[in-house]
Amino acid sequence: MAPVPPPTLDDLGIQGCLALAALLMAQHKRIPVAPTRRHSLAMLHALREQGIIEAPWPEARWELDPTAEETPIEQIQWRYAWKDYLRPGLLQALEDFLEEVPHDNYGLASRIRLWHELAASEAERFFETQLARHHFETSWASDLAFVIRDSRHVLPIAQWRYCCWAATRYGASLAQQLRGTEPVVIREGIYTELRKRAQRLANGDWSNCAFVPFQPAPESAASRLFASKLTRLGATFWTLPYEPESLLIARAFTQTTPTE
Repeated sequence: MAPVPPPTLDDLGIQGCLALAALLMAQHKRIPVAPTRRHSLAMLHALREQGIIEAPWPEARWELDPTAEETPIEQIQWRYAWKDYLRPGLLQALEDFLEEVPHDNYGLASRIRLWHELAASEAERFFETQLARHHFETSWASDLAFVIRDSRHVLPIAQWRYCCWAATRYGASLAQQLRGTEPVVIREGIYTELRKRAQRLANGDWSNCAFVPFQPAPESAASRLFASKLTRLGATFWTLPYEPESLLIARAFTQTTPTE
């Protein structure tokens, strides 16, 4: 039995509105839905469970369906199914909804949860690029999730990116020593170095160890919408730890900054 879609944006909720807005923005701007393919699939799966979209799963694709759409980067097929809201003007309505989410306890908790998810995905995506540069398996990037999960301290995305860069360089050095013949040992070495770097940063042993992207606007639609609509973080999306205090600081700063 097909799920019954929620009647309003309020019923769809903050996470659902962000996911749908990200999907529509990705189609419009030809960008990824989320930082990683796995994260994009999870967002589309949640929309499917709510009856907002349809998808061919468990099949990979619909072979013959002229109404099917495809995410431009991930190439995931989907079909819009929310009859209560027409597509024209929906992205703007979703962006307006995200901007107006209150900064009460629930709103702050929702933002922090989403920021945590996006931070992990952004760091994992950067880790993938570093692993690929050194000809390692990009699937090793999934190890980062365990390091973030077990970390007792919240690090900004830019510092997680530094940890990924440093750990991959360590792995490249180890691969040279081993002549690349023991991938299990190399992967474990990279994982151990990730944990060590994160702990040293959390302890305050090093300063200025952060990799901020040259372009402050995130590549994926979900992160862009989070940094510009659901929050007022802007470029500090990368440099502040994902904590309630960071959201309040960013909000207070934008309220006191004069507009030109």
